[in-house]
Amino acid sequence: MKKIIGVILCAVFILSLATAVFASAGEAIAFTSDSIFTAGGTVKVDIQKTGANISANGTSAEKTAFSENKVQYYWMRNDSYYADGTTITLTEKDKGCQFYCVAALYSDDDHTQQCGTVTSAKFSVVNTDNAPKFPEITTKYLLNGEIGEEYYQKLECTDPDAVYSLFRSSLPDGLTLSENGEIKGTPTKTGFWYVVIMVTPKSGEEYANTAEFEINVFEPSGDYSIEIEKLPKKLTYTQGEKLDMTGLKVRIYTPDGFIDSYNGERLTYSQKELVTLGEQKIKISYEDAFEFFIVTVIAPPDAESSAVTSVDDSDAVTDDESSPTETNGITSTFAEQTEDITDKSDITDTSSETDGNSENNTRSDGMPWWGIVLIALASAGVGVGLTVIIIKKKK
Repeated sequence: MKKIIGVILCAVFILSLATAVFASAGEAIAFTSDSIFTAGGTVKVDIQKTGANISANGTSAEKTAFSENKVQYYWMRNDSYYADGTTITLTEKDKGCQFYCVAALYSDDDHTQQCGTVTSAKFSVVNTDNAPKFPEITTKYLLNGEIGEEYYQKLECTDPDAVYSLFRSSLPDGLTLSENGEIKGTPTKTGFWYVVIMVTPKSGEEYANTAEFEINVFEPSGDYSIEIEKLPKKLTYTQGEKLDMTGLKVRIYTPDGFIDSYNGERLTYSQKELVTLGEQKIKISYEDAFEFFIVTVIAPPDAESSAVTSVDDSDAVTDDESSPTETNGITSTFAEQTEDITDKSDITDTSSETDGNSENNTRSDGMPWWGIVLIALASAGVGVGLTVIIIKKKK
């Protein structure tokens, strides 16, 4: 009986020593830095860091087993076996559960002779359904301000109960931010402000979130402003013409946004004729807003005077000048022939003017030289004929 009791005591002692040896490396298993400990995430053993821990704190048998890759990894969930391997993927069913990893070290290839055991630190899968959430400001931009004009804007957030505050920044002079997200006041100074606003939920500052904004404060201006985006097609005018706004595009800014004007519609401008020569500044306006552009006015071209030509017929030969003074029948007949020749010479003279020949072909009065010769010959013939008639009568 004493021998049996002694054997049992020895076994208990050996087991206690073995347990001490197995636990000597402690929580040696480490996880990778990209492990995610929430539902849907993946947790992975960092083999390199785990080996370094065993080398630093494990027994010689554990070090040998790990270096020879005689290791078996498995996972425990709520202290019960869950899965094998160096990686585990958490699911929705794992929310609220506690996990840790165990590595059994063996001295043989068949994994029958265990020489050590190391574990990881325990971790719990957070139930995100009940976890506090970060609030988010949904307002996208802040309105610009104007000196002397009352300013108001209410910020919006995913958490209606969140508290608003400024984070390492300030609002324009004259404006304040309330805890419920109202920015109000009257700006007193022009400039640009970079504003960071923080929202903090009731769960605490560790869940606070921020949003960045910009605010410009301007000098007072009218309710409207206009901007020329495209000039008219016609910018040069002849004196006396009126403005042509075809092609003009103007953007009109109003308190409610903007509207576009095409070809001068909605705009006020001069309808009078342009009379002043040179560059002129043209004013276009809408309500209390106005803008200018430049046109050039030139003089009209001189009217071409028509060249008026007159025919000088002062030297025309008359019937009286070509007719002899005698009134007998022969003289009258010859006079008619002379008139006929004279008429023909006038026609020839007109065609000669059309040809525009030199002074060698015409006289100063327009009579061609051959016409003069014909008249001389005709006169000589008349004289000879009269002489013959007179001689016959005397005989």
